[in-house]
Amino acid sequence: MSDAMQKSFTAVFDCEARAVGKMRSEMTVHWREPRQMSWEMASDETGFQGGDGTAPVPMAYFMAGLTSCLMTQLRAFAKKMRLDVRDAVVNCHAEWEATVEGRDPYVAAPKGVRMDIEFDSDASVKDRLRLIEAAKRGCFIEAIVREPTFVAHRLKTEDGWIDT
Repeated sequence: MSDAMQKSFTAVFDCEARAVGKMRSEMTVHWREPRQMSWEMASDETGFQGGDGTAPVPMAYFMAGLTSCLMTQLRAFAKKMRLDVRDAVVNCHAEWEATVEGRDPYVAAPKGVRMDIEFDSDASVKDRLRLIEAAKRGCFIEAIVREPTFVAHRLKTEDGWIDT
């Protein structure tokens, strides 16, 4: 593709989580670019982690985000690619394993993610597969999972921010 035809945009989000209750977190999520919107959300853990179960667990938000992101891209890109998509359903299955050594906190490791996609369409199987590939490449959440992404952590101290 020529540079004249190539376009790009940046998507920027911020989230501040505040500890309330035993394990409940209340978050404000800000969409900064290319739009400006905010949402108030909450998460809580079940009794297993010492919470009260007053809101979805954090992994529920991840699963909902990953699944709905692919669904959104399927429908948006179907329009761009002029493919009919009817009655779309995406089922996401993800597994992790937690390992505990002695009295140390457990360490989580992903085991895998499977996305089962079904929809009615008059498009050929080749075109439906092309659509799914485009949706996979266009899903920001799947990109974070698919490509190694460094997550920086910092601690605020009396002397300022330090990398952890």
